[in-house]
Amino acid sequence: MRRLRAPLAWLALLVLAGVVLAWTFPRAFPLLLPGWSVTAGEAESIARAELGALGELPADAYVVTKLDGDPMLEFRLLTEQDGSLARRVTSTALGQSIVSWEVTVYAPGRRTNEWSYQARIAPDGDVLDLRLRLPREQEMPSIAAGDARQRAEEFLRERGIDLGRFEAPEVKTQDQLARTDTTVRYREREQVLGPRLAYGLEVSFAGDRLAGISRWYEDPGRDQIDALFQPFVLVGNMRFFTIFILLPIVGVVFVRKYHEGVVGVDRSLRIFLVTMAAGVVMVPLVARGATQGWSFGPLTREQTAMIWGAQMLFIYFLPQALISALSWSVGESVCRERWGHKLAAFDALFRRDWRNRTVAVASLRGLTLGVALAVLLLLPALVLPERLGRPSASMHLGPWWESAPAPGIALVLFLVAFTLYTELFGRLFLVPLLVRRLGVWAGGALAAAIAGLIFWGPLAMVPMSASFPVSLLCSGFLVFAFLRWDFLTSTVASFTAQATLSAMPFLLADSTRLQLAGGVAVLAAAVPCLVSLRSLTSDREFVYKYEDVPPHVRRIAERERQRVELETARNIQSSILPQLPSQLAGVELAHTYLPATEVGGDFYDVLALDDGRLAVAVGDVAGHGVSSGLVMAMAKSALAVQVSFDPRVESVFATLNRMVFQSARKRLLATLCYALVDPVRREIEFASAGHLFPYRVTPDGKVESLESIAYPLGVRPQLEVVSRLSKLGPGDVIFLCSDGLVEARREGSDEHFGFDRVERTLAAAAGNGAGVVRDRVLAELERFAGDSPREDDLTLLVLKIPA
Repeated sequence: MRRLRAPLAWLALLVLAGVVLAWTFPRAFPLLLPGWSVTAGEAESIARAELGALGELPADAYVVTKLDGDPMLEFRLLTEQDGSLARRVTSTALGQSIVSWEVTVYAPGRRTNEWSYQARIAPDGDVLDLRLRLPREQEMPSIAAGDARQRAEEFLRERGIDLGRFEAPEVKTQDQLARTDTTVRYREREQVLGPRLAYGLEVSFAGDRLAGISRWYEDPGRDQIDALFQPFVLVGNMRFFTIFILLPIVGVVFVRKYHEGVVGVDRSLRIFLVTMAAGVVMVPLVARGATQGWSFGPLTREQTAMIWGAQMLFIYFLPQALISALSWSVGESVCRERWGHKLAAFDALFRRDWRNRTVAVASLRGLTLGVALAVLLLLPALVLPERLGRPSASMHLGPWWESAPAPGIALVLFLVAFTLYTELFGRLFLVPLLVRRLGVWAGGALAAAIAGLIFWGPLAMVPMSASFPVSLLCSGFLVFAFLRWDFLTSTVASFTAQATLSAMPFLLADSTRLQLAGGVAVLAAAVPCLVSLRSLTSDREFVYKYEDVPPHVRRIAERERQRVELETARNIQSSILPQLPSQLAGVELAHTYLPATEVGGDFYDVLALDDGRLAVAVGDVAGHGVSSGLVMAMAKSALAVQVSFDPRVESVFATLNRMVFQSARKRLLATLCYALVDPVRREIEFASAGHLFPYRVTPDGKVESLESIAYPLGVRPQLEVVSRLSKLGPGDVIFLCSDGLVEARREGSDEHFGFDRVERTLAAAAGNGAGVVRDRVLAELERFAGDSPREDDLTLLVLKIPA
């Protein structure tokens, strides 16, 4: 019973949200298609029959049927002070002009502006406009004003139009190239909105030939309203071109992570193919209606549709599919580090492993949140004054899918591609990256703001200033769903919100065919929930096992484990290597240690003895990395113990040689330079086992190599070392280093830094303090090698004898 509580709660919330949506939607869109009962195909049939009154339609005509709207007229009606007045207008000819079917007939081979016939059919099937287009240069005899008025009245009576509705007609003429056209305009007596918006009918003649009937209205404030809609065109184009800005951004991040070996491409390829397939199937369905009014110069109307379709595939769906695919790769890689559970349900869905509770609960939750989001987006239209923003019905319905032969399928295909694009980039790519850098609250808010500005919301609010808050509200809601639950929840919620808002006009229509089209879109949103519904009470969860994880994800986990181990080893090594004081027993000290990797093989130390001498050592275990670091740690520890017990040169080398020989089973060699420096007597006793010789630098610039030769540590069970004694002068500098200095080289070059360059640099730095000498050597090395990566660990140790 406990397992049923959460699913039942979500189901109850889903039913409640659906009821509220059905009540809210028609009130948020009071002028949206009252009595819609005619489909695109039925509108075309009505238009063909009615246009026959104007003449014979061309054979093999190219017919374009699209849902067309007048958002400026709608906004004028919605912003009237009396809301009930606006609703009364919906039953008039003025209200029918807000959204209607536009049917345009082209003769074969004609261009976009060369249509032959055009009709407008109201959503309920009434004929609004019938127009015949004749070329301006076509000659026709003229018609007298009285005859035009008489024929116009006869035509109107034949169509069942009551002439008593109109004032006395006004006859106007317009000269064409080879004829005079005449228009008989009738103004409605009952002007619902008063003199500020006049409307009526007009009958037109091309010469003496009847050219059609159409609705007209005159709004003196149209220019001001038109200015409100200009930002929609600007922002719409800007958002379209953001695709080409996002693609290189996502691409750069993907390439970097791909070279790191932490992203995969198998699932990305499938996402790319799904998105492209949706576009390839959808574009032919909508191209005819979507391109009405478009022109590509001399291309015919048919060619215009084909060229537009090809362009949409390559400049819209292709980059969209690439962004979706790359966003999955990057987002999955980042998510696996912290939020692998957020991808479990989505991954199971892609694997077609739907029969588990993980998918069932996430799908039901997403479906419920999607309907709730649709309600949330409509609420401002109910509670805010009209002047602050209203959703536009004529902009809510567009040419993408409503005019397609199968509008429900076209809508689903569009939403599949668009939802994958917006969710994969806006949620899976942005949110984990920003949250990891800025924290949950700041990162989530910034991700919501970016996605809200880039992607348009499911509703177009007029004026434009009201659209941005709605878009941000939608984006923020989905970011919250992702952070609170998982990626499948936010994806299903996004698809559902858009599908239900787009399908509601169909579902509320008076035609079974239209309702079926809307049902297809809503059903598509519910598919993940329906296929896994029986698993809501199942005990089976989709849990990742190591063998289920893709290879690149295993690499991520392995690299993370290695990173932690190396970081731990580096911290241990840092604690072992000393931080030397600037002066010890009167001797100036300066040192540098730069490992080539996280864990290095070099070691160094300077220890003060009870008799005033200093025990100085620099060593180098062959190679670098964890194995060298382990031997280095043992050698450094053995050195400290041996010096405290017996600091003599021969004893130190014997002990460290035995330790390396016994511990490094693969004969991992180590070199060592060890010296006892007496600052009082100014002498140095030293020996070197395969290590670089130390240098003595006098204040006047003389550089002397203190040579001592012996096998490296670990080569033989017993190491023969003969110490040497050398006198030091006041202000002399002792310089010790590892081979990472002399063997450094520029990237792509075989030239090494070399001994000669070391000696020249030391001679030039003579007479300065230990820190200055060290810095001069490092500066010269940087000038030589630049930003080339180090191939070996680098250690410098500088001592200056007091004057």
